[in-house]
Amino acid sequence: MSAAERARAERIEVRRSRESILAAAERHWAVHDADPSMAQLAKDSGIGIATLYRRFPGIDEVIRALHARLVAEFACIEEAVAVQPTAWDGVVALVTGIVDVLQEHPAIPRLNRKMVALDDDRQFSDGWADRLAALVTAAQAEGRLRPDVNANDVTFAAFRIGSYSNLPPDEAGRILGRQIGIVLDGLRADGGTRPLPGGPIAMDDLHRVFRYEAEHPVD
Repeated sequence: MSAAERARAERIEVRRSRESILAAAERHWAVHDADPSMAQLAKDSGIGIATLYRRFPGIDEVIRALHARLVAEFACIEEAVAVQPTAWDGVVALVTGIVDVLQEHPAIPRLNRKMVALDDDRQFSDGWADRLAALVTAAQAEGRLRPDVNANDVTFAAFRIGSYSNLPPDEAGRILGRQIGIVLDGLRADGGTRPLPGGPIAMDDLHRVFRYEAEHPVD
């Protein structure tokens, strides 16, 4: 094997091992608040402990790397917002997009909290602040978004809905869809309501949710 081939193989191995480590870390923080030990992370990722330490000196570096990767997932939301025909449609795309990303990556809320504890990190809010404020102002100028809300109201509501990740899989879409509908109606300037998606949430539905939570606890 030539030197160039060895270097290429090493780069592939570094990338593969990093992917395995970050994937295992995301799986862990999707359901646990407590950090894994480096030994546990090595076991979960199928990577030798020495290799793990070469890639990441400690858990804090894993948190930073995984947080940066998951925050990048929100770029697709900005793209979806940008192609909407109206600013209100952009608000709808923003809310539904945030919920979708958080449902796909339930580790994000925990990692956001960990990043604040590590660095009082402001990358996420700073990167979005101006664009979201402009979107909200434009939707208000259209007369479709109530005038007494700001971008933080919109995103906070979406994050609260999206971060509820411990729902029965066969019920999650209906329950989340109704909550999104309720939030969007609350944001409308005309105070009007639209039919909520799915059927009403009955007491039996709540009991199924509670049973699922009991059988699938998170830290």
